[in-house]
Amino acid sequence: MCTFVSGCINNSENVVAEPKSDVSFSKDVQPIFNANCTSCHGSSGGVNLSSYDALMSSNGSEYGTDIVIPGDANASGLVDKIEANPRFGARIPTRGPFLSGNEIETIRAWINEGALNN
Repeated sequence: MCTFVSGCINNSENVVAEPKSDVSFSKDVQPIFNANCTSCHGSSGGVNLSSYDALMSSNGSEYGTDIVIPGDANASGLVDKIEANPRFGARIPTRGPFLSGNEIETIRAWINEGALNN
């Protein structure tokens, strides 16, 4: 149960994470993708998470737009797919395990900070 409102995450692990700030794509976000996502979304297909440029040019066919909307994690298809109960299809990674609350919060913070290539 969350004891404070800001930054609470309600996922399968019930992890509470404080919002992260000054998130680096290369130091914080890409390692999450490398460890959990690029085996399926790394070299080809519509969604490629192998690099910043590949990610930012990936389009979610179900969402009809880029999967990352800088400054708006809630509108980003990427965030929808990594959180519980996505609007389309199954939560990813489909073979699990799902990302932790801290990993999801890191990705959300990076997007909300403008999704910079830093």
